[in-house]
Amino acid sequence: MLQWINDRMKVIGWIFILPLALVFAVWGVGGIVDFSSRQEKGLRVNGEDVNLEQLRLAYQERLAQAARVYPDEVPSPVRASIKDGIVDEFVSNALINQKTKEFHYTVSDRDVVQSIQRFQGFQVAGRFNKDAYYSLLKARGYTPERFEAEQRQALIARSLEAGVVLSAFATPAEVERAAALRGETREVGYAVIPVAKYVAGASPDAAAVKAYYDAHQDEFKTAETVHLSYVALRVGETAHEVAVDEAGLRAYYDTVKDRFVEAEKRRARHILIQPGSDEAAAKHKADDVYALASKPGADFAALARQYSQDAGSAQQGGDLGMVEKSFFVGAFADAVFSMKPGEIRGPVKTQFGWHVIKLEAIEAGQSKSFEQARAELEPEYRKTEADRRFGERQEKLEQLAFEQNGSLDPVAKALGLKIEDVPSFYKGLAGNELAANPKVLQAAFGADVLAGQNSRPLELSPGNVVVVRATDHKVPELQPLEAVRARAEEGARRELAARSTAKAAEQLVASLAAGEPWERALKPLGAVATPTPEKPAPPATIRFAAAKFIGRAEAGVPPALLSAVFAARPPGPGKPTAASASLAGGDVVVFAVTAVKPGVPKADGGTERRDMANAVGEADFAAYLAQMRARSDVHYSPAIFE
Repeated sequence: MLQWINDRMKVIGWIFILPLALVFAVWGVGGIVDFSSRQEKGLRVNGEDVNLEQLRLAYQERLAQAARVYPDEVPSPVRASIKDGIVDEFVSNALINQKTKEFHYTVSDRDVVQSIQRFQGFQVAGRFNKDAYYSLLKARGYTPERFEAEQRQALIARSLEAGVVLSAFATPAEVERAAALRGETREVGYAVIPVAKYVAGASPDAAAVKAYYDAHQDEFKTAETVHLSYVALRVGETAHEVAVDEAGLRAYYDTVKDRFVEAEKRRARHILIQPGSDEAAAKHKADDVYALASKPGADFAALARQYSQDAGSAQQGGDLGMVEKSFFVGAFADAVFSMKPGEIRGPVKTQFGWHVIKLEAIEAGQSKSFEQARAELEPEYRKTEADRRFGERQEKLEQLAFEQNGSLDPVAKALGLKIEDVPSFYKGLAGNELAANPKVLQAAFGADVLAGQNSRPLELSPGNVVVVRATDHKVPELQPLEAVRARAEEGARRELAARSTAKAAEQLVASLAAGEPWERALKPLGAVATPTPEKPAPPATIRFAAAKFIGRAEAGVPPALLSAVFAARPPGPGKPTAASASLAGGDVVVFAVTAVKPGVPKADGGTERRDMANAVGEADFAAYLAQMRARSDVHYSPAIFE
């Protein structure tokens, strides 16, 4: 089960138990909590208080993420949504924690260590690195004890889900039905009626043009523009300023040299005797096993396979692999790393039981000198120093942009930056990096910047930050009809053409539904072509595809058509199902379904059964959580976020 848990934990966030969105998206905060009228600030689940420090920290982190999208101010609806999500998440975590305590779920220290060591954020060159581990925890304000406790609880919580999901199964009838639907094919012919076919013949009169102009005034307004000035701070330019000197490089090596030390590793075998209900009997058995293992010529691996109760290593002869000391727990680690190769020791007591240990081999620790690591250090040092200087300049940029918020000149002079200009900046400006960035667009047309203030620093991409300032703001204005008549006429013409296209589609659907063959049904509509990759059809020509069986993910078939075909009712005996669907650009596709073939389960059916069982298990777990929610007593005061 624990292997299954670790396989499932491919992405580990800083709040380790995933939000149970399926359940709580349905119920919402109002459906899971009682908004307490009491004055205390708190969140209580079944009488247990939720850790408000962690809750507020999670809220601030989510709010900071939102602030990157809304640089001026995070809108109230977004703040409310974040709060609801945080409450949902912490309530679900509390419910799961309570249930695992009730059922006495637990995981071993070894499982916690393995899970942490597998996390990529703690690895350097594909291997767990203690310095990376401690530095990343420190950066996030975590202590190792707190992190490991939360990781343990995450594993326990996932084991609860595993217990539900792994117990699920799918009946042969369910698998067969799912295969029939998933693998279903339908015989369908279709014709695409292009709106371009009717554009040339559409002639809107003056009234139609005026009506289109009145109904689509936003199309005929001038763009909202500003004269945008900005300064840009780029880490790439900072990197060119970094000079690598011997003293600086050696000082950097001293700060990271632990990374170049590979700890001593040892390979051991063990035989575990679990205490069970009679610890004295277990100790006695461990003594007997130790005596057997200590005899000259004893086969320790064979004894491990015979006696060890460690399911993870018994069949491998008790082999635990070549690992560092941190891989093992307390007394076991101390024993292994004080033994000599070939030595047998025991019994050693840990929380898992009694161990008889044999040390197989020692792999001495290694380290790289400054000279050996120099080639690796130099690019690291350049990047680290550039990032450090960029960070300092970014802080200075933020300070100056705020203090001198009526002008970019002091900012540019203090940091040696060039003021750049876009005289007519507007949303949709092609080929402009700033216009393609939603944060810049929001800031440039936000109230503060339009009032003459500098924006806060805006990150275009990692290592690329700008501060913008806008002048000469021009609001959108409706252009008179005479100035945009050609565009209004074109819009009215396409509107008429779209109506003609829809009418032709209705006529074709009616003919096909009445049983007419494609050739006769299409004849009144004009020229028809059957295009090929080598010979595409002209834009204004109806494109016809003869009937063939297609699947739900058929390549080369428009997605809108696929959706409509498989949503349509199956055809009756000798009577096709005809319908239409809208395509991009105003084209309409008309289709006729003439036959349906259900999918057939695969010969072995194993994969399909597993997939179906997993789906059933996930649904069961969602229902299980919904039941916990329905029986829970939750009191929530919105003041917890104050």
